[in-house]
Amino acid sequence: MAFQVSPGVNTSEIDLTTVVPGISSIDAGIAGPFRWGPANDVTLIDSEDLLVQTFQKPDANTYISFFSAANFLQYSNKLHVVRAVSTAAKNAATTGGGAILVANNTVYWDSYDEGGSGVADSRGDFMAKYAGSLGNSLKVSVCGPTRANLASGNTVVASNSDITLTGGSTLAIHASTGALTGTNTLFGSELRVGDVIKTNNGNTFVVSAIASNTAATVNRDPVTGAISSASAVRYKRSAFSEPSTNMLGTVAVTANSTTVSATTATARNAATTAFDLQYIAGDIIKINGEERKVVTVTNSSSMVVNTGFTNTATAQTHSRTWEYAGLFDKEPVTTQWAADKGALYDEVHIAVIDEDGEWTGTLNEGLELYTGLSVGKGSKFEDGTKAYYVDAINRRSKYIWWADHNSKGDAYTSGTVTYSSAWGTVPAAGVVYNSNHSAGSMINTGSLSGGVDGSDATDANKITAYRKFENAEEHEIGLLIGCDASATVALDLISLCETRKDCVAFLSPEQSDVVNNVGGEADAVIDFRNNLGSSSYAFLDSGWKYQYDRYNDVFRYIPMNADIAGVTAATEANRDAWFSPAGFTRGNIRNVVKLPFNPKKSERDALYKNGINPVTTFMGAGTVLFGDKTLLAKPSAFDRINIRRLFIIMEKAIARFARSQLFEFNDAFTRAQFVGAVEPFLRDVRGRDGITDFVVVCDDTNNTSSVIDRNEFVGDIYVKPNRAINFIQLNFVAVRSGVEFSEIIG
Repeated sequence: MAFQVSPGVNTSEIDLTTVVPGISSIDAGIAGPFRWGPANDVTLIDSEDLLVQTFQKPDANTYISFFSAANFLQYSNKLHVVRAVSTAAKNAATTGGGAILVANNTVYWDSYDEGGSGVADSRGDFMAKYAGSLGNSLKVSVCGPTRANLASGNTVVASNSDITLTGGSTLAIHASTGALTGTNTLFGSELRVGDVIKTNNGNTFVVSAIASNTAATVNRDPVTGAISSASAVRYKRSAFSEPSTNMLGTVAVTANSTTVSATTATARNAATTAFDLQYIAGDIIKINGEERKVVTVTNSSSMVVNTGFTNTATAQTHSRTWEYAGLFDKEPVTTQWAADKGALYDEVHIAVIDEDGEWTGTLNEGLELYTGLSVGKGSKFEDGTKAYYVDAINRRSKYIWWADHNSKGDAYTSGTVTYSSAWGTVPAAGVVYNSNHSAGSMINTGSLSGGVDGSDATDANKITAYRKFENAEEHEIGLLIGCDASATVALDLISLCETRKDCVAFLSPEQSDVVNNVGGEADAVIDFRNNLGSSSYAFLDSGWKYQYDRYNDVFRYIPMNADIAGVTAATEANRDAWFSPAGFTRGNIRNVVKLPFNPKKSERDALYKNGINPVTTFMGAGTVLFGDKTLLAKPSAFDRINIRRLFIIMEKAIARFARSQLFEFNDAFTRAQFVGAVEPFLRDVRGRDGITDFVVVCDDTNNTSSVIDRNEFVGDIYVKPNRAINFIQLNFVAVRSGVEFSEIIG
């Protein structure tokens, strides 16, 4: 009672409503190689569809892990998956050199995002989200806005329009060199490689290089010799789509041919096209109404497209479009976020593409489209979501990580003046972003490469993956699926379960023990079992099954431990954990074409004697789990899976309740509270056929003064578990007619 200075009433509460919580143990854990997905990290999967989305369809190297996981999901919807990879696995990137393994999201956020240590430039702009050769099918294409038209001091001269180059009539183009010079000119800010300029005397050129504000180079010499004191207009340049007026010269194509060529001679002073400066592979070229994709730019006057033209065309104008422009509504320019802060030309569109068709089955299919992102750090959409392209990609993409800012997306400097801001700088008044990604097109397209599956996951790799389940407080699982575990891995799984004390390892023999080992299967399986020792926390079945792989249209051999774990989970979901999962009522195994080892009675006898649970196909009854023994060698109640799981449930539930008693006094009140909570829980278990009787002792007989002095608390719980029938004896007695049954019964 709280101390009071003057008379009054004080209230207090004592909570006697605490109960032992209900516990489920149907969550399962599995580890093994997959084609895609986070490695050495736990992911909850609730369906085969989500399994495919997260870890991708199986191939010849990953089908055992995949179908083990998929088979469990036929019975239950709580599967925790860890992808195991070898250290040789690598993430694909837009630049394949310097390939590295970024195993999972945690590794990326700790080391490689903008706030981490950074990724080497050799990785390129983007990397595959996860390791594996599947990442090599990805392509990322970034389209920036029409470039800024700037004068000195980041002053906008004209927005998205043709402009007269600064310097008046002081331009000169020198014969034989193509050198463009000027006085008081601003080539560094007003021109980019690939720009079309037209002089006042009608000559048209394409910019091929820029040295400074007063020195540049064009693609050809003047037809009539040197030009001096000329003015020039620069046409608008768009990464998104450019009309024929922006493209130099005319072209010719021949019906059924994939070659595009200039219509005139290609002498330097007579060239009519600049393919090498104005196109990149992937661009869409339109000639005489026919659109084709550029495959190869051969030189300034010749290139190859993907499909032959239908009609012959001569002296035709041509236009170019970003390969993925048709997937977006409009060209990127300036985001509202940047505009509100006085910045310009920060907007980009990004397309993530299945270039090789490995993801979708269709070449060049769009996987993800990002509209209206910003290269300005901290940028947001109007609804407050992040528009900064690094944030958007890293938070939303299922396929890629940001790796580094494009090297040509840095600030553009001419002499001592910087005319645009680097990607990743914060939008502010006067900031104009440089979006000149690549020469001419202002598009950065990179096919990811360098992704490596690595060698098959070793036993050590698998153990590392399974050890992600080591912390029972972090990952609550009751079933650990061994997949195709060797004896080495199986022993580690058993050890893990014994340490946790709240889950059982489900194991199968090795494939070679039961597949193509006719007549020797039983002995081989027994030999495998003899390597595993004695434990009530392990359950071993008799083999593998043959099933259909609908993803690859083949049949596969798959270990059955995932199915056994599945029927165990289904048994708990439909009845309780202490019911045996074996037999014709609850032990039916699904999706079995055949068993490579279908043990007959004598073989089942030998297996069961050694603690191995036969899986048998019975005529007219399907394939059934026909045993419920753990690997405990000594005769005990715990040599049955239902008893082991009964005690797991009781121990886990009561222990979880007992945490509420920590730091209380070990007195009669606390002990009575403990008994008052545990006894109703056990009565419920008894009522659901888990036990036949029980006694709870928690008083001064087992909480002696010495126990109390050691700051301990003891509760003794005695239970009589129910036993599952394993053997049935049927005695048929023929009785003479005239004899009463009561005379002979007993």
